[in-house]
Amino acid sequence: MLNISDDPDSNFMSLQIEIYSSQTRSWRLSGKSFLAHVNTEFGGGVFCNGAIHWLGAWNNTSFYFNVQDEELRDLPMPPIPDDWEDLRRCRYFGESQNHLHLIKIYRPPTTRFTVYEIESDYSGWFVKYNINLDLLTAAYPGMVRTYCVPSDLNYYVFSVLCIVREADDEESYMVLHIPEKAIHYNLKDGSFKKICDLDADENGYKGSPALISLTYFWAHHFIQTLSRV
Repeated sequence: MLNISDDPDSNFMSLQIEIYSSQTRSWRLSGKSFLAHVNTEFGGGVFCNGAIHWLGAWNNTSFYFNVQDEELRDLPMPPIPDDWEDLRRCRYFGESQNHLHLIKIYRPPTTRFTVYEIESDYSGWFVKYNINLDLLTAAYPGMVRTYCVPSDLNYYVFSVLCIVREADDEESYMVLHIPEKAIHYNLKDGSFKKICDLDADENGYKGSPALISLTYFWAHHFIQTLSRV
């Protein structure tokens, strides 16, 4: 658990990690308090390889907390491409088969982007997959918001729901949410197919198209458990 203490006049907040023991049914402090930007994504932490990972807002510090050692460390970010503006948007941050993945898209908006994977020693990220959605947007033109200017970050409408790594990497894939559909996209050869149709009702947003964004949908892995949740 994170206890948060913030100053309304500051862009940073003070946080303290607490750990709950199911044996003693009590909480205890872990480590010292630390500062983080108010927009750090602590609500969307990703557990991978025994650690919880949180993304920093914009270009601020990201963190990961090793549960076994109870150590908080800075999480490095991939370098910004030379020809892209210094304004990044996280399209995906998640785990599959103990692989931590990250997708960042910068201005201008694009259908071509990179899937990064963290190095095993956390020294940095490497390019795992290069994605090109041009054929997908041609097949589903509703992915393009023609009423927006091409420089708008929401010009292309899609959300990466999850990346799934298979034992045979040729079969690894990405699940995309595009308007009214879920898409299976092969990460190796770029082939794609529709998984299913999804209901969508944008009528309530037609007066303010900027409010319609698929990036706010979350997907969660199925986990077997003996407890009812």
